[in-house]
Amino acid sequence: MHIANLVKNNKLYLLLNRYQAEIAVVLTLGMVYGFLWGRAILSMSMLLFSINAMWKTPPRLWIKNKWWLWGLSWTMIYLISYFWSSDIPYWAERVQVKIPFLFFPLAFACLAPFSEKLLRYLCIGIILLVAGGCIYSLSFYFFDTEKILNGYRFSLVMPTPAYKDHIRFSIFVSWSIIWCFFLFRKMNTVPQKIIVLAAILFFSAYVHILAVRSGILVLYSFAILYIFYLLLKKRWQYAGVLLLSFASSVFIAYQKVPSFQHKCMYVKYTFEEYQKGNKSANFSDLGRLISYELAAKILYEHPLIGVGAGDIRTEMKKKYEQFSPKTKPEQRIVPHNQIIVVTLAGGVLSLGFFLIWLFYPLTQIKRTRSGFYVFAVWVALLTTMLVEPMLELQFGVFVYLFCFLWTQKASEVATTPSIN
Repeated sequence: MHIANLVKNNKLYLLLNRYQAEIAVVLTLGMVYGFLWGRAILSMSMLLFSINAMWKTPPRLWIKNKWWLWGLSWTMIYLISYFWSSDIPYWAERVQVKIPFLFFPLAFACLAPFSEKLLRYLCIGIILLVAGGCIYSLSFYFFDTEKILNGYRFSLVMPTPAYKDHIRFSIFVSWSIIWCFFLFRKMNTVPQKIIVLAAILFFSAYVHILAVRSGILVLYSFAILYIFYLLLKKRWQYAGVLLLSFASSVFIAYQKVPSFQHKCMYVKYTFEEYQKGNKSANFSDLGRLISYELAAKILYEHPLIGVGAGDIRTEMKKKYEQFSPKTKPEQRIVPHNQIIVVTLAGGVLSLGFFLIWLFYPLTQIKRTRSGFYVFAVWVALLTTMLVEPMLELQFGVFVYLFCFLWTQKASEVATTPSIN
């Protein structure tokens, strides 16, 4: 029996029906809080958010969401790779983190449209939660600055929320900057605009102090795209001011922010060592290049169906033993590239489905201001998947789906909702 029939003749039906959007906002903030401070709260909030969004939509309408179906296609290959995986516990971990793909994109498609008022509340709520996380992180920096900065000389970073997952946290903070830019025009009072502007400045400063490359890539990719967007709109003065501000900010950060400076110097030193022929995994970037080379050898041997989601780690270890035995066990990593990992799991078949899923949203983007922000977030998240196996981790799946789907949902304000 459909869940709507279970509640149709009581007050719960009226409550859920009338306040569906408001409930979604509260649960969304619960997700952000859970991401920062508690996995259980994150999982529960995502589940309740999906139930709240989908309970009125008949399952026969779900198949109209093509992006959701393409997402199921490549995740299902992960599932059936059980039959050619030998490390079943590792396979189970890889499949388990993909569970949000079963319902989260569909929930956003089924969710009723939002008012600008609710979007303002959501924007301010996200700002406050993320700001709290940044302040918590900065407390370590200012409490023992010397210790933190010494760590940056060895590619270590200061503690962050999200269970110290500094990569996903930095990406989320950078997305919050894009989110603030997007919704700034919807702020209808001076205090609201001040809060959003202050958040943009504060989060931008924090991203440079934290100096995590994934977060910086997201921020810089947006800045570059936004400059091109202004140029296409022939807003020359705005583009010039933004370009000058962007270049000045990067220069000042390099001169005045020690952690950012140390990170830049570390990257430069790593590149110089690579040019000298040093391909040691002692350098994180070079370690990634080694993992790419070894993954290519595996794919050459298993091009059609890969090695199975459960055996990616095992096969990589074998190749390390064969071709890079001096690499320490803790440096023997799965390739930090989501496209490579998907191909290792299911071969060219899973790669094909994954690429269709990945690029399908571009066919739905409109040539409007809102469409630009959806495209900018899509590009920013794509860059993260080229340097991180984003979708192989719980927080990575959450950050990717949350950031993209909420940007997409916000772009639909004042338009007719659709399951397509």
